[in-house]
Amino acid sequence: MDLLSRILKRILESNNGLKSGMHEARILELWEPAIGMPIARHARAVQIRGTILTVAVTQSVWRQELLGNKQLVLEKFNQRLKQELGDPASGGVWISDIFFVGSAPSANPTKAGKAFRKK
Repeated sequence: MDLLSRILKRILESNNGLKSGMHEARILELWEPAIGMPIARHARAVQIRGTILTVAVTQSVWRQELLGNKQLVLEKFNQRLKQELGDPASGGVWISDIFFVGSAPSANPTKAGKAFRKK
């Protein structure tokens, strides 16, 4: 009798679509721990298409701040994904680009930049 984990592993290995969907779900889950709670409160990973991540932001000031730090965000996120998921099958990176969507009037625009400042 096989352990449930071995059975699930065989199912995932035999079905690339299911494996891909599991990776996509895990990538979305890892956004918050990778990027940190101060930023995650205002920016939520919502969709993945190939290696493109879509992130919804709560305020336009957060969109601007994240766009200005896009390369840093990509590096930090891909580093976390590599730690958690290993190297991607394509040999490149898990996420090659991020689109920041959505905006609302800013309630407190001065707090956005503080999340990126080093302590």
